[in-house]
Amino acid sequence: MFLKTFIQLCLTSVVLGSVINNPNVRVFKRVVDQQPILPVEVTNFSTDGQGIGPVTGIDLDSNGDLFVFHSGDRSWNASTFKRGSNVLSNAALVPINQDTIYRVDPNTGRRLSSFGKDFFNMPHGLKIDSQDNIWVTDAGRHQVFRFKKGATTPDLELGVKFVPGSDDKHFCKPADVAIASSGEFFVADGYCNSRIIKFSSSGQVISKWGVPLNRAVSPYTLNIAHSITLVEELDLVCVADRESSRANCYNAGLKGGTTGIFNRTIIPQNQAGKIYAVYYSKADRAIIAAGVTSQTPISYWGRVTYPPRAYTYSLTGQQIMAWAHITPTIAKYGESLIHDLCTSPDGQDLFLADLDQHRVYKYTYRVQ
Repeated sequence: MFLKTFIQLCLTSVVLGSVINNPNVRVFKRVVDQQPILPVEVTNFSTDGQGIGPVTGIDLDSNGDLFVFHSGDRSWNASTFKRGSNVLSNAALVPINQDTIYRVDPNTGRRLSSFGKDFFNMPHGLKIDSQDNIWVTDAGRHQVFRFKKGATTPDLELGVKFVPGSDDKHFCKPADVAIASSGEFFVADGYCNSRIIKFSSSGQVISKWGVPLNRAVSPYTLNIAHSITLVEELDLVCVADRESSRANCYNAGLKGGTTGIFNRTIIPQNQAGKIYAVYYSKADRAIIAAGVTSQTPISYWGRVTYPPRAYTYSLTGQQIMAWAHITPTIAKYGESLIHDLCTSPDGQDLFLADLDQHRVYKYTYRVQ
């Protein structure tokens, strides 16, 4: 396992060197002498000491405030669900007894407000739409919720509480949601059902696609559809196929055409580890992704390699750069696993949700 990871990390540097000379990559504007500018960590930003548990989802609203979805003192482990079942254990049926959605100052990391106490059971994905509505998925409740701007109770609730299923009325551990400017939205019903579902703005099923991985990987197999993002100008919806270590894009059908038709591979298989999250940076016309090759630095044959936790890809599927490496300073806090990420509207600031370290990291292109 260590040898495989070490080789993969070495290959990352080879890939990085090759794609910068690819003319398709030169549309990325943050380049000096044909080399990408790496974002740097903002060390005076901190979400520590505020009761934040495993961070599962993050996004920013139109004001620039950062919203953090976390599970408090609850972790997803072998006892969360009943053995051999997708139904929560008796202990996990009790909702989390603390606020799980934090509104955070994007400059300091300090909490501005919060809500969600005694409502969620297993927080997972979070997205904010163009109207500043908050959308979340709860993998334990098997549900998707929308909270109108400023509200602390949902105005839209999909799925049946605590009941997993595979028909149009049920989800099974839904992972993420992406919302179009039209109000239509897509749900990555990823852990059990291996499918993407497109809904109308009122919550009616429009279409769905995806099949479980059996033997061979194909453009339509999904082995945990873990994260989803929209590239509306290209009418694409891109999906992190986590356990297949890749990300694919499909026709979103927002501008006509058939929804769910495979369009392109945006992150080739096994190039960036297991893909936990994808997020479209409109400012940079690029996909940023959370890829996990290792959760700690790797020591092999006397050489220590510091694995990246995030990657930037062009819309043609070329890797531009690998960044946010697990440095010795970061490793002091234990294993690191980036579960979600997002950028500011201008693309200057980037936020990484660390599931294992119970914190959010901030990186920036700005001169500090």
